[in-house]
Amino acid sequence: MSARSNKRHSASQRRRRRGTENDARPLERPLGRDRRGRVVFVACEGEKTEPDYLEYLDETFGPGTPDRPQFSLHPIAVKNGMRPTQTVDMVVKDAGTDEAWVLFDRDGTDRDADIQKALVTAAANKVEVGFSHPSFDLWLLLHFQAFTGAQSGRSTVVVERLRNSKATDAFRDYDKRNNKNVSAPARRDALRDNEQRAVDRARALVNQCEHGDCQAAKAKWDPVARSATKSSESRDRPSWQSWAARSGHAEHCPVLRRDPSTDVWRLLVTLGIATAP
Repeated sequence: MSARSNKRHSASQRRRRRGTENDARPLERPLGRDRRGRVVFVACEGEKTEPDYLEYLDETFGPGTPDRPQFSLHPIAVKNGMRPTQTVDMVVKDAGTDEAWVLFDRDGTDRDADIQKALVTAAANKVEVGFSHPSFDLWLLLHFQAFTGAQSGRSTVVVERLRNSKATDAFRDYDKRNNKNVSAPARRDALRDNEQRAVDRARALVNQCEHGDCQAAKAKWDPVARSATKSSESRDRPSWQSWAARSGHAEHCPVLRRDPSTDVWRLLVTLGIATAP
């Protein structure tokens, strides 16, 4: 097993996002990881792109520096991907009392009810949500250029801009023949040193939200203490609206209308990879 694949934390049960139960085989579970420093579990909707990106962050920034504490990211992914609710259930099961995040997208309009349920469950379990509208591809694009304009859950324009970015040639064949990896050295090199630009552009999208009261300056990324089991005291549970507002969007701003937007920037800020003045 390669060192990279050995780092990926994956589920032991079958999960599916599309297709049938028979074609949703779990990825291989690793033998173990160094748990020194800050430990963060992240369950990913996607099978490839998001886990690759997290492994890039872990390998590039995880060891830490004199100015930034070390951390250890534990991506959770399964063959054929997961639906949003499944990402939350999986990270709750695997993270225990450690920090927990999920990454999932709008990705069309056929699973709005599932996204809503995922947001409610994430709030009840204090799982941070990195929601992207229309898709995680937007977060990659923001490393190279700003982007505006509602996409209604479709990633066609975002991917086209990513392929044709003047800043890099590394993504020219992105999403062609299922080529969505972020493990290729050229793609990692292209992303590296552009993290702060991506964060700044993602924060700008919050400020440009049509709902007016959304402000990136109101976002939160401080680690939140979690329990291994859901609290029985309702007063200890944030509402899903207030939990979703940790993104900087207002509580009354409908999550499914935050188009375009991506909350992945908060993960980088909480890890000290980038800053948010």
